[in-house]
Order: sequence, then structure tokens, then C-alpha cells
Amino acid sequence: MNLLSAVLTLPMAMAASAATHYLASRAVKAVMWSVSPLSTGEPQAFTYERNVYFTADAGAMQVVAAVLVAGVVVWLGGVTGWTWLTALGVLAWAGAFAFDLRRWERVAVSANNLWFQRGLGQKVHQVAFENIRDVHVEERDARGFTLRYGTRNRVCRLQVRMKDKRVVALPKTDAASGLADVESVANQLRQRLRHMEDRESVKRAEASGHQAAQAVAQAPAAADDDIRRALRRLRAGALAPDVPKAVKLPNES
Repeated sequence: MNLLSAVLTLPMAMAASAATHYLASRAVKAVMWSVSPLSTGEPQAFTYERNVYFTADAGAMQVVAAVLVAGVVVWLGGVTGWTWLTALGVLAWAGAFAFDLRRWERVAVSANNLWFQRGLGQKVHQVAFENIRDVHVEERDARGFTLRYGTRNRVCRLQVRMKDKRVVALPKTDAASGLADVESVANQLRQRLRHMEDRESVKRAEASGHQAAQAVAQAPAAADDDIRRALRRLRAGALAPDVPKAVKLPNES
């Protein structure tokens, strides 16, 4: 293989490594969403995940770099004719794929909980809705490099503020391709929080009305006491015997 062919095949090897990883990663992650969902005991309503090739995040860029390095090693094995080096490149590609799954970040929302995980096999965090105060979507420019956008990147993520004033920053993803999914998760969460607030308001109103009714029923009414005394006086006057008055005759001195 001459120098020109070697130079031309290098980007092809790197592109092939990245394309193979991209397709295999999407397929495996789709299967994992199905067989290993984040939520337990209730179905997932909406989800989003970090897009490795489009997100200018340190973890994502490390995965892409590992895949490209694996492609370079395979290319070196082909150029030199060393089979062991080609095999090493294939092993490096498999390691990069495992590294991607290990760093896979995803988020899901169900009927009563928010779920997120930072890496397949890592702990799944569960956040109950009753502990959440509010939620908003953060979108901003990001430093870094991606194969799709170069250095012009924007990221977005869901931020949740708890009732104890802690802020839970969920995984980031590319704003151009993932903002709609993040907004869907946020809207579902907002809807459930409004429903819980309305239900709590109704309960508070019912409890307040019940307490007021009990207070009125237990408190003595002054007007009722006056009416009772007046009725007793009337009954006492109606039951008293009539006494005739003495009549004075003219001849009496």
C-alpha cells in the first residue's frame, strides 16, 4: 500500500468505526430501553437521553475519541499488515462501545416519579413528585467539539428544584436534536405537579370548611340563649292564675 492510499484510507477507517458504533449503539440502547426501563412498578410516559455524537459534553466527547482511536488502530493494522494490531483495534472498538454504555445517561418520567441514571448498571435515582417544588428546562451554548456542529454547539437539560431547596441537574443532551424530548418530559412533570397542587388545595378547603362548621356547632350562640329566656318568661306568664281585683262598694267606708 502506497502513502497516498494509506492517507486516504485513514479518514475512511475512522468514519467506518464511528458509523458502526453509532448504529450499534442506537440499536442496543433501544433494546435496553425496552428490556431495562428506568421506572419500576409503573410505565414510563416520556424519556430523553444524551446523544453522544451531537452533545458537546466531556463524557460524550471521550466516548467519540475512544471510537476514533479504535479506528486508527485498525487502520494501522491494515497498513502494516500486522494481524495482531488489527485485532487490537477491534478490541479497542469493543472497549469504546462498552465505555459508551457505561457512560450512558438517560431520564424518564412516569405517573408519580422522575427517574434518571448516569451509566448502564449504575444506580437508578428516583425522585417522587411530592418532593419536587418546580422544574424548568435549561438551554445554553456549550464549549467543546462535535462531529456534527463543530464548535457551534448548544446543550439543554432538565433542572428540578426540590422543596428542601436542593437543585437536581439532570443529564445534558444536544439542544438541536433533543430539546423536544426534554420539553416533553418537563411538560409531563409540570402537569402532574399542577394536578397534585389542585388536589391539595381541595383537601385544604374541605378541611378548613369542616373545622369552621365544627366551631360554629360547638360555640354557644348568644341570640339563641336570649330567645330561650324569652320563651321561658312567656310560658311562665301564660301558666300564672288570674287573680280578681277587689271592688269597693259605695256604702263602704
